[in-house]
Amino acid sequence: MKKLTPLLLLFTVLIFLQSCTPEETPTKLAMQGNWELVSAVDASGNDITSQIAFPVTAIQLTDDNGMLGTQGPMFTRIVYGDSKWIEVSGKIKQVFDYANLRLNTGEFFVGENVQPIFTVEAKLQATAAAGGVLSDILQLVGVNSSYFQQVIYHKFTNVKVSFPNKAKNESFLNPDKNKSDRYNTMVWEFTNETQAFYNYKDANGNSVVWNGFPVADFKKGTYTFKKFTTGLNDFVKSKQ
Repeated sequence: MKKLTPLLLLFTVLIFLQSCTPEETPTKLAMQGNWELVSAVDASGNDITSQIAFPVTAIQLTDDNGMLGTQGPMFTRIVYGDSKWIEVSGKIKQVFDYANLRLNTGEFFVGENVQPIFTVEAKLQATAAAGGVLSDILQLVGVNSSYFQQVIYHKFTNVKVSFPNKAKNESFLNPDKNKSDRYNTMVWEFTNETQAFYNYKDANGNSVVWNGFPVADFKKGTYTFKKFTTGLNDFVKSKQ
């Protein structure tokens, strides 16, 4: 049997090293879990975290694309902006009854493998048993009463997602020594490339375009989440 030439030997070694390089975790898998919003910054660099935590913004992202949590105030501000936010925030606790764990729902969608963007759809509805309705907020932000709906679906495409603690250039020769912490921080960015689509559903469950508020007026910003391991309900209860 002939000996391997140096060039062939090098090629064989490179193939071996490439096969040993760990693949990055698919974005959808990395996004799954329970997350607390720890920082929210608007397009001007202003910290707005305290404005949307009532008393905490926590979400659960599941493998079937589900989103559950206290994200109502966050998406209310993204959609309708800071206009009359003082008055709006005064209504938040009445409309979103998080003290009794009446949580909001939604969905998120990500392509296969590693992706830099995703789609999120927040379903905004009044969750309070009594004392507040979504139309209270819609009226404050200037939505015409003819557009009042019980449930409104706010979809955003091309939202940037990243995990800043993820190891860079990880390979067989440069392994990550802190794999358990790689995906404990997640960042969402609503940018100029992000597009908004607002809908409601008819009696047959079909989506209908909702023109109650201009889609171009949503607020850009950066939202940073930290993963937590306790149950979502227990976590929200602990923050009350």
